[in-house]
Amino acid sequence: NFNSWMVIGGYSVGLAFPMIIAYALLWYYKVNQTIRRLLGVVGIPLLGFLSLYTGLLLSGAKFVPLWSQQYLPYLFLNSGILTGLAAAGLAFLLFHTFVKTELDDMSRILQIVGYAILALIVVEGLELYLFMNHLALNPEKLDETGKFINPNGGALAYEYVTQGVLAPWFWWGIVGMGLTFPLILTFIEMIFDKIIRPYVNWVAGVKFASILAGGIILRFVIVWGGDLKAPLVFPPALFQLPLSG
Repeated sequence: NFNSWMVIGGYSVGLAFPMIIAYALLWYYKVNQTIRRLLGVVGIPLLGFLSLYTGLLLSGAKFVPLWSQQYLPYLFLNSGILTGLAAAGLAFLLFHTFVKTELDDMSRILQIVGYAILALIVVEGLELYLFMNHLALNPEKLDETGKFINPNGGALAYEYVTQGVLAPWFWWGIVGMGLTFPLILTFIEMIFDKIIRPYVNWVAGVKFASILAGGIILRFVIVWGGDLKAPLVFPPALFQLPLSG
């Protein structure tokens, strides 16, 4: 059933996993760089779709106000690229630390990664702002038949995430640890490059770990936010229940 996001996602994972293993083996055994690049060009769209797919899967639940089909897939896509880059950067640092290999252009590589992370953090911050602003405006959410209307769910979801029980996770975890702290460290790397040069690997490692933690918290908050369902548009019929009046 290729109309199901679960089926589509399962096939995508099944195709992506062997490709990741193959690329890792080609890199480890230093196989021809052209072959590795071709595999990377093929794999990037597929892995990007995997990040997008999670948002598409969740937003298919029309009765959950937080899972917006307009914003959630793109938020997951950007977050997936950002956390993937941070994971690759952290693995790069750990490998060259424990294997004791030195690269003449390591600082240059970290600088390029830093610029990419800076751009992705800015984009994700903008996406989060637009997403929360969209929910705060209390949008109507229609299903495919156009018969289901969610009148108050968006505003409730906004309050639940930014002011309710999920607020500490959202502000301290996602905005603070996942975006603001890495952004500050990136600016420190760029502005005070000569001062922190002896500690550049430590600063980069902390930044990568912070981004990964923020990405994990983002996913937990989105899933936890699914506990809030759309309110009914009419009073429930309780006459079937004993002692309900």
